[in-house]
Amino acid sequence: MHDAVLTATEPQVDSAGEPRRLRVGVLISGSGTNLQALIDRSAAGTLDAEVVVVISNKEAAYGLERARRAQIPAVWIDPATCASPSAYNTAIADALEAHGVELVVMAGYMRLLGTEVLDRFPGRVMNLHPALLPAFPGASGISDAFEHGVKVTGVTVHFADAEFDRGPIIAQEAVRIEEADTLETLEARIHEVEHRLLPLAVQLFAEGRLAIEGRRVRVLPA
Repeated sequence: MHDAVLTATEPQVDSAGEPRRLRVGVLISGSGTNLQALIDRSAAGTLDAEVVVVISNKEAAYGLERARRAQIPAVWIDPATCASPSAYNTAIADALEAHGVELVVMAGYMRLLGTEVLDRFPGRVMNLHPALLPAFPGASGISDAFEHGVKVTGVTVHFADAEFDRGPIIAQEAVRIEEADTLETLEARIHEVEHRLLPLAVQLFAEGRLAIEGRRVRVLPA
């Protein structure tokens, strides 16, 4: 994802050339509201993708229960049982491959994803971040923007690389911070945008409309 133009994502088709649904694996650490947005869009037929596995580093993550309710395999991989971060990331990559995943989505996954996963899914790992990158990276993007006093923040979906919140940007949407906002009201409006923007990015990938050119992602015409 550096200097050369990477091949654009391919539209998903079956052996007969007919459209089919993209197989998505979702990584979470918490409640999984963005996972739910993907599940709901898929069930409604407005997303040409299906979540085929949900993986969490936390056993109590409510997103795993969301997956079970939707009859999606829910996998807890305990980092404490792995000999090293490399072994942990290898276990994630193995689980994703075992479920035939074509696109990996980090939706509130609060760990750095290792090259063990990134190298097996090159140009096929997305991350969601609740700020307008490159501003306010890291785990507390919403509160950092609010406390800094900026007037505009937002949401970013980007392709992941080996550094936190740095990869090529797919989509962004601004959210104005109103004078009457509290951190809680801002968080609520950020989440509303996340629930729209993440499915949009996944749909663009499923349609084969994303091309990575160095630091830039071009959205190809329909």
